[in-house]
Amino acid sequence: MAMGRPDDERIGATDTRPERLAFALLGFAVALALLLLVPPFFKWETGLAPGFTAQEAVDLFTPIVVMPLAALILELIARPSLRVWLLFVALAAVWVLGQGMHLATNAIGDAAGKDEAFYASRPGELDHWLDEVLSHWLWHVAWVALLVVTFLAARAGPRDARPVRRRASMVAAVAGALHGFTWFVVTVEGVTAALGIPAAGVLLLLPLTERRAQGSMWVLARFLLVSSAVALLLYFLWAALNGWTLPEITPMLGF
Repeated sequence: MAMGRPDDERIGATDTRPERLAFALLGFAVALALLLLVPPFFKWETGLAPGFTAQEAVDLFTPIVVMPLAALILELIARPSLRVWLLFVALAAVWVLGQGMHLATNAIGDAAGKDEAFYASRPGELDHWLDEVLSHWLWHVAWVALLVVTFLAARAGPRDARPVRRRASMVAAVAGALHGFTWFVVTVEGVTAALGIPAAGVLLLLPLTERRAQGSMWVLARFLLVSSAVALLLYFLWAALNGWTLPEITPMLGF
């Protein structure tokens, strides 16, 4: 992809929208990292209900924080039509459905002590399927679909050809690296690498189809390229370290 280079000259002609988009992407990436990767270490009970830990309490806020940031990114780059907004809302609903299902069923499994006898029972089998299969796939498919929709909406929307500040370019790259790391961890831990790897490949190729990205599209393209490259590199390294398999991370680290 021939992407116009960031230009710190002609600052007076520079639009602030790409920079706002870059910081919105950083906020999105930081929120995902903090709300998805940190709470699993919060094992103490809150006292609100038996077995309801701080992990579940904090995770309640994940969609409340992340979905508005995703909507802000879409608005900043695409100024979407009603049709696009309806699709976004549908995908956001799938995300919330999947993540909420995971929160509840994972909490029940934790409360049962991950007991083999529980998972051998009919309720335990259902809890495991809802937790480890259906919820993860709904949530992660919605995640990547939201990114694809945002990119396609940006491609179809109004273009910004003004120069991009170097700071916006750097912020987008940092946001992409953090997002790629989070995507890798969540999909490996959630046993959805069969989705995560090809999804990262698609999100790497999509920006390359843009012959000349500029302005806000340049910022989004940089975010997606860095995110996908980081995720694919981490998949490769983790597989190489584990006999070309992708085991869950927490058991390997002793958690």
